[in-house]
Amino acid sequence: MQLNVLKKSSKISFVSTLAAIGLGATMLGAGHLENKKETVMNAQVGELAPDFTLTDIEGVEHTLSDYTAQGQIVVLEWFSPMCPFVKKHYRDDTKTMINIQNDFAGEDVVWLRVNSAKASHPSAKVETNKKTAEQWGITTPILFDAKGTVGKAYGAKRTPEMYIINSAGVLAYHGAIDNRPDAAAPGEVNYVRNALLQTVADEAVSESKTKAYGCSIKY
Repeated sequence: MQLNVLKKSSKISFVSTLAAIGLGATMLGAGHLENKKETVMNAQVGELAPDFTLTDIEGVEHTLSDYTAQGQIVVLEWFSPMCPFVKKHYRDDTKTMINIQNDFAGEDVVWLRVNSAKASHPSAKVETNKKTAEQWGITTPILFDAKGTVGKAYGAKRTPEMYIINSAGVLAYHGAIDNRPDAAAPGEVNYVRNALLQTVADEAVSESKTKAYGCSIKY
C-alpha cells in the first residue's frame, strides 16, 4: 500500500515538473514574441507615417500631425551629437543638413531631429544636445525619444537615418542622406535633397528607399 502511494506521488511530481517546464517555455516564448513585436517596422513608404508627440531640448512638445495638418512637409533626421557619421554633415566644410534646410526655407518644410538614445547614454543629455545645437547652427527642434518608442515605430536603426513625410502625412522617403556610407565626406548624390525637390513639387519620389548608414541607435 505504501509502495503504491509512493508511485502515485512520484507520478504527480513528474507531471508537475513537466507542467512547470511547459509553463516556463510558454512564458519564454511569449517574451520572445513580445520582443519581436517591438522591433517590427511599422513605418512603410507610401503609407501614413506613425503619428507621435515628443518633447524638445527646451521642453516644448511637438506632434507630427500638427505639422502635416498645416500642409507642411516634415523631414525626420535620427540624430546623435556624438556620431561621426552625423558630424560629417555638420562640419564647417560640409554643412549638409543646414544647407538643405536653408535651400528649402521658402517652402513648407519642417526639419525635426530625433534623438532615440536611452536617457542614461551620454548622447541623450540635454546640455550636450543644447551645446551641439549651438555649435552646429541647429535652429530647429531636437526631440528626445528616451524610451525609443518612436524610433522603433519607424524602424530607425542608424544615425543619421532619414525620413520625409509629405503634407498628407504619408511617408515619401526612408533611408540614407546620401550615397557615401563612410564618415569622411558627403556623397555626390544627396537622396534627401532629391526627394524633397520631388515632394515639394507634388511628384512621386523616384528613389524612395535607400539603405541607411551610420552609428547604431543606443536604445
